Amino acid sequence: MSKSKLADYLFNRIKEHGVDCTFGIPGDFVLPIYAAQERAELKTVVMTHEPSVGFAADAYARLRGLGVALVTYGAGGLNMINPIGLAYAEESPVLVISGSPETRYRSQKPQLHHCVKTFDTQYNVFKEVTESQALLSNPSTAQGEIDRVFDTTISQSRPGYIEIPRDMVNQEIPTSPRQPADTEHSAQALSEVVSEVIERLKSAKRPVVLAGVEVRRFGLKDKVVALVQALNLPVVTSILGKASFPESHPNFIGIYFGQFGNPKLKEYVEDSDLILSLGTVLTEMETAGYTARLPQEYLVQATAREINVGYHNYSGVSLSDFVDELSDKLTSKVKPALRFSIPDIEPENLAPPKGKKNLTVAAMIEDLNEMLNQNYSVVSDVGDCLYAGLSLKTDIFIAPGYYSSMGFGVPAGIGAQVAEPRRRSVILVGDGGFQMTGMEISTACKLGLNPIVIVFNNASYAMLRFIDKDRDYYDLARWDYAGLAKAVGGKGVQATTRDEFQKALADAQNSDSLFLIDAVIEKDDISPTLKRLTDHFGAKVKAAIG
Repeated sequence: MSKSKLADYLFNRIKEHGVDCTFGIPGDFVLPIYAAQERAELKTVVMTHEPSVGFAADAYARLRGLGVALVTYGAGGLNMINPIGLAYAEESPVLVISGSPETRYRSQKPQLHHCVKTFDTQYNVFKEVTESQALLSNPSTAQGEIDRVFDTTISQSRPGYIEIPRDMVNQEIPTSPRQPADTEHSAQALSEVVSEVIERLKSAKRPVVLAGVEVRRFGLKDKVVALVQALNLPVVTSILGKASFPESHPNFIGIYFGQFGNPKLKEYVEDSDLILSLGTVLTEMETAGYTARLPQEYLVQATAREINVGYHNYSGVSLSDFVDELSDKLTSKVKPALRFSIPDIEPENLAPPKGKKNLTVAAMIEDLNEMLNQNYSVVSDVGDCLYAGLSLKTDIFIAPGYYSSMGFGVPAGIGAQVAEPRRRSVILVGDGGFQMTGMEISTACKLGLNPIVIVFNNASYAMLRFIDKDRDYYDLARWDYAGLAKAVGGKGVQATTRDEFQKALADAQNSDSLFLIDAVIEKDDISPTLKRLTDHFGAKVKAAIG
C-alpha cells in the first residue's frame, strides 16, 4: 500500500487513458483542482460558457474514448446538465469533475455562495444524467470511488460525475494496485446466441446489417468491417450511427432513417429477411418517429446492454464479445456459399435546381462533397444542417442525432479538432444554434484552430416553423455572422449565391485560420429528409395545438 494526493491519483488515471487536455471554466471551488492538474502537466481548454464545455468534452470523448469537463460548484456544474444529459442519451463517455465546498461546512446550513437547496443538490441532479457518481469526502475510500466511476464511464460509455471538496484535493489517500473491473458474461449464452445468428444467416436470402453508434463507441468498427467482408453483407447505418461503418466501402448502401429517409432504401431494409442490428438502440429518432417497420421475427438486435434474436433474449452477453465471437466463427469457418449480394440503390437526389442563382441547401451539400476527404471531420448542430448533412460523404460525422440539442455544433467542432488535430473541423450550424453558442468561435481563434464554420442562415427556427406554421416567435435576427468572425480574429464572408459559396469554400480551404461562411438561404428551402420529418411531427403538434 502506498500513498498519493487525491487529485494526483485522479489525473494520472485520466492521462493513462490518453486524455491530453480537459475542458472547463475556472471558479473558486475548483481552483485547487486546476492547480493539481497543472502539476500533472495537463491543461484546460477554457470555453466561454459551461454548456459549451459539455458539448466540447462530448465531441472529444466520441473521438478519443474519454472526455473530461472541469467545472466549479453550483453556478458551473448546474450549467452543464443539458450537455451531459445529451452525452448520457447518446452514450458518450464524459467525466465531469466538480469542485465543491469544504467538508467542514457540510454540517452547517447551506448558505455559502453557489449553494441551492442542500450541499447535495448538485450531486443529486447529476445522478439523473450520469451512469455513476462519487463525492470524495473520505480519504480511505477515495481510490475505490475514483476507480468505480472511471471504470463505469469507460465500460458503459456514459458520463460519470466526481465531486471533490476543496479540502480533499491535496489529501493523502492510500492507494494499491487496481483490480480489474468486474465484467459479467455468460460463455453459454454467448455460444448460444452466436449459433442462433449463424443459423439464421445460413437460411437468409436477403440479409442486411444495420450498424449503429455503439459500433464506434466501443471500438468495433474494424471488426464489423471484417465480418461484413467475410459474408459480403450489405450495410446501412442509423442516423446517430452515421460513419460508424465506412461510407466509401463498397458494401455500404446508405443511411436508414425509416420513412424520413430514402424511400428505396427504406423498402429494401424493411423487406429484408434478416436485419442484423449491431449497436443500434432503436429510439424514436432512429426509427423515424417509431414508424420504422423492422419485423421482430427477422430482427437481431445486439446492443451494449442486451441481445435479442427474434423473440429470444440473451442476457449477460456484451456487444463486444458477440461481435468478436460472431466475426471469429464466420471469418475463419465461413463456407463460400454463405455470401450475399449488394443491391444497387440509388441515393436520394439532392441536386440543386438548374439555373437557380440563389444559394440552396442542396448546392451546399454538393459542393461540400467535392471538398471533403480524410483531412476533415464534420460536426453538425440540429436542423437541416444535420438532416441534409446525412448526404455528406465523410468518415467522421458528429451530431446530436438522438437527443437533438441546439447549440452543439460550434463547441463540439472545437472539441473534435482538439481531439483530432490532424483533421480540420467543418462545422454545420443553423443560425438558431449559432446564436446560442456560436461565439465560441473566439475560443477557436484563441487556440489557433482553423475550423470552417458554415451558418445555415434562413433567419428562423426553420424546423419548428415547418412542424407548426409561421409565427413571430420562430423569427431570428440576421446577425452579421461574417463580421463576428472577423471581430474575434477569424475570417468571414457572406454567400447568397452558389458562385459566392463556391468561392468562399475555396478561400476557406486555403485559410489557416477560422473561416466562417454566412450561407444565406431562403426560408422555405429544406431537404427532403427534413420535409418528411416535419410533416410527421407536425401532425402531432397540430393535433396537440388544436
